Amino acid sequence: MTFSFAINLSTDLALVRFHIGDTSNEGHYLEDETINALITSEGSVGGAVIACIKYIITQLSSPNYKLDWMSVTNEQAREGFEKLLKDKANEFGISTGVSATSTVKHAYRADSDQYTSSTRTNPTVDNTSVYDGTP
Repeated sequence: MTFSFAINLSTDLALVRFHIGDTSNEGHYLEDETINALITSEGSVGGAVIACIKYIITQLSSPNYKLDWMSVTNEQAREGFEKLLKDKANEFGISTGVSATSTVKHAYRADSDQYTSSTRTNPTVDNTSVYDGTP
């Protein structure tokens, strides 16, 4: 496994590393081969950036632990990458899966005999005893 970073950002690999902030050989999150595979599978630098950030968030989602003098907490780093994910998704115009839904509610029950003039299907039936909601 290898690590490389071109400071002139001349390659897609370097661009992805730049956008995710993984530019130091010491303690890097992703190997070159993984990033190149993501660039290919996602089809763009932006898609690879989002996929890499999501992977880093999964790595930072491990529980905190403390052993004698050593303490490891990932909360702040994870929160930073979650914010970065939102920012980069907006920058590259990529949806992160958030969607909105809505429903339509009728003012009357669907199984009622209520009708309106536009929905009446059988004008020969006398439905004058059923209020149609018109003033």
